[in-house]
Amino acid sequence: MFQTDKRAVLVGGGPIAHIPELVKGLPVIAVDGGLDACLRNALKPDYFLGDMDSVSKRAQEYAVSNKIPTKPILEQETTDFEKALSHVDASGYVCFGFLDGRLDHTLATLHVVQKYIQKRPILLYGLEDVILTASSDISVSLPIKERLSLWPLGVVRFKSSTGLLYPLTDIQMSQGSQIGTSNVTCEEPVQIRVSEKNNGTYLVIISNCYFKELFMLSDASAVPK
Repeated sequence: MFQTDKRAVLVGGGPIAHIPELVKGLPVIAVDGGLDACLRNALKPDYFLGDMDSVSKRAQEYAVSNKIPTKPILEQETTDFEKALSHVDASGYVCFGFLDGRLDHTLATLHVVQKYIQKRPILLYGLEDVILTASSDISVSLPIKERLSLWPLGVVRFKSSTGLLYPLTDIQMSQGSQIGTSNVTCEEPVQIRVSEKNNGTYLVIISNCYFKELFMLSDASAVPK
């Protein structure tokens, strides 16, 4: 088990365009083939875990020669992402290499987010989008006419919103019933308020060029140890 009072950066083996400078100073955990991604992005991980089925021999030799603490988890019943969330205890998670590529891999990542819903905030950075888990009110400044999608994990009850073209007044969302994709910002900032009766979690999905905005928002909602 890797433990930290900070948010942890999880690096997986999926597609990664780049890793923003903002995450420097946070502990880095390489997850299986994510160790190769760390080497490509000049990141020295603080910890390395996984079932070791996709990491290169060169990267494994790097971990040994640099004395990086390593946790082999050889079972094949869980994904790399689930292994990371279950073996890393942090105040939040900033994740690269777990979206995009194969659709089933992306769906598996979202399944794990819902399964480990108590592990929040979780911030996922993809080739096109950035995704943040939220369960309470949020406020984020974005330019007008930007896409902002909401995806419920379970049942989510919203009270109101400002700054969105399609208001969230007294809306209840759930998968298979009503979702909130392709909303559009019409003011700055955007404010989303959940109902006092809400106990569900939702995903905020925007363009990855606004990583900084959700990164700062995830810091504010990080849970101290």
